[in-house]
Amino acid sequence: MSLYGYHSKPMDLQKETMGSPTEIIKKNVAAIHTEGKLSLLERKLVNVLLLNAYDDLLTTRTHTIPLKHLYALLSWEYASSLSTLKNALNRLTTTAVEFNLMEDGKEKWEVMSMLSYASIDNGVCTYRYDDSLASRLYDPEIYAKINIGMQRRFDGGYALTLYENCIRYKSVGSTGWWDIEKFRKIIGAESKIYDEFKYLKRNIINLSINEINNVSDILISAEFSRTKRKVTSIKFTIEDNPQQTLLPISQLDQYAEIKETELFRRMVDHGFNERLILTWMVQDTPRVKAVLDYVEDKDRNKKLHGKPAGYIRKLIEEGVDVEKKTNYELAKEAKKVEKAKLLQDQRKNEEKQDHEVLLKKQRVDEVIHSLSNEQIKEYLKSYAQEYGEKKIHSWDEDLGQLTDSIERVSFNAWLRGKISTGLKSKNKGTRQRVTKNAAIV
Repeated sequence: MSLYGYHSKPMDLQKETMGSPTEIIKKNVAAIHTEGKLSLLERKLVNVLLLNAYDDLLTTRTHTIPLKHLYALLSWEYASSLSTLKNALNRLTTTAVEFNLMEDGKEKWEVMSMLSYASIDNGVCTYRYDDSLASRLYDPEIYAKINIGMQRRFDGGYALTLYENCIRYKSVGSTGWWDIEKFRKIIGAESKIYDEFKYLKRNIINLSINEINNVSDILISAEFSRTKRKVTSIKFTIEDNPQQTLLPISQLDQYAEIKETELFRRMVDHGFNERLILTWMVQDTPRVKAVLDYVEDKDRNKKLHGKPAGYIRKLIEEGVDVEKKTNYELAKEAKKVEKAKLLQDQRKNEEKQDHEVLLKKQRVDEVIHSLSNEQIKEYLKSYAQEYGEKKIHSWDEDLGQLTDSIERVSFNAWLRGKISTGLKSKNKGTRQRVTKNAAIV
């Protein structure tokens, strides 16, 4: 697989910066000009793996991605893709990558494999780039933007290859002239049948242009240069596709719905980049929510040391089950529940006692108010026998009460006690009779 780099590049590309959209990657211009030996599936896999590893290309050699996430980005069926993925990874580890670069007017040639290592274990794909390839793929000075959401729309390998090799020239509107042999290497059309230009144009060029114009964010058209009536070079003009740019790519790809969720926005608020959030949510959305709720609850209750984001990432990546309580936590919660129940029972008992006191007071009041003067006099005699006649010397027969306030208060307190005791005895006797009768029955 040959990769052709050039000393010059569109000036606008020198000023571009990495955008925030989750599924856009920088791709080295030299790496975009490919010989096209990869299939459509393998080419898409190259871009997805690069997207996943891009942020850490210069600092980490080994990268991982959950198979569930990988399949989702490729729009593959999860259950039936393992053998397909193995074959594709095998191709990438055995495909040679050549760089032909011009430095100080001299040609510099390099060769390496697309991937130096790949493995699949326990639902995770692990892969590695050679140091030299990683540094070239990351090169922030010379790159084009490849959108993963966009590449999922392509059905033709030639069309996707041509799209990748045209998109970098969008800002200047043209690829410049490529000789036909070079174009055939770039697009991967090296079969003998394409020695005859009419077949190359009919089967490769026209079909690829139609697909790019129908599904992508650019419109391209081809111009041809002839020498003695033979087509010797080709140039593509590029412009925005107004039908595809009416809506941003983020609204067209399959992750737009996830990005609109409250959970996604909450994760963004904690400072996580969109690609990482999508990786976690595609793999296990309920777990992401459980971890986020758990950490935010601890933070609200001031039980968290350090930043919430670091704790969230640690819990998710280490697979900690925040919903599973330790024995200590369970015992602590049980004690808390028991204490709450005791307090609740205590409150109920207090409320019951208060209610009984109130009922008792009402019943005593009713009995006292129903007493006749004769009955009150009988109670006065009993009171005098206990405390002496001097305690009732202010009794007024006509008014039927003690006129001295001190004597009246003392007598009323004594009277309420007598009535209350009489009611208790009466209730006790009633309960005993009810129990006895019930036993007889």
